[in-house]
Amino acid sequence: MTAKLSTWWMPVVAAAVYFAGSPCAAQSSPSAANVAAPAASPAVSPAAAPSPAVDGRADHGAEDGHAGGKLAEVAPPLMPGRKMYLEEHDQADVHASTSWAVMAHKSRQELVVYYKSRLYKKYHAVFGRNLDRSVKIYEGDRRTPEGAYRIISKETNPRFTRFLGIDYPNGVDMMRYRESKAAREIPKVDGRLIGQGGRIGIHGTDDPRLNRTGVNWTTGCISVNNGDVLELDWLLPVGTYVIIKP
Repeated sequence: MTAKLSTWWMPVVAAAVYFAGSPCAAQSSPSAANVAAPAASPAVSPAAAPSPAVDGRADHGAEDGHAGGKLAEVAPPLMPGRKMYLEEHDQADVHASTSWAVMAHKSRQELVVYYKSRLYKKYHAVFGRNLDRSVKIYEGDRRTPEGAYRIISKETNPRFTRFLGIDYPNGVDMMRYRESKAAREIPKVDGRLIGQGGRIGIHGTDDPRLNRTGVNWTTGCISVNNGDVLELDWLLPVGTYVIIKP
């Protein structure tokens, strides 16, 4: 009887040692208490109430690693500019045009926003429909201009949701037009040279399918999704630099 009692604990110890070294002991499944509840979205602008697409985070639900057969995905970190924007305490900086900058890449069909020189967010964009994607010279050539501009107006547009106008033509554009005119490269309509044009900006779309499939369809403007143009309209003050590159 004594010998049996002295050895009853050995299987228990062996089991404890086994489970202590098991990977499952080191990785406990996430519990409901450890999963942060998503913040309620206030009824304000897209910037103040970002969607998962805005800040790069997705709601994967409270999946349990054992019950669901897989562990919940880890949310990617915020873009540096987005993080700085969310932590900003000086509202004067948030609303200052010098805090923001936009870089549009025609060949990449991309519009990139920076906050205080740090990447805030990338947006899909489409441009002028001319298959010759060179720089805009005159009105009606269906090309998007290239160069450094500023947002000079923000307005509602019944067709494209919002319109953020830029200061095209600038001095460089005017010089290009004069050179093309001297080289007799500007076409004529009813015997008169076509002018340089204007009214270029960033706007939404009346056919989201074209934007979604990457079709360059505008007559020279930059088009983004309607939700994106609302966000850009909220974020970017008048005076923000817009750099358009090939």
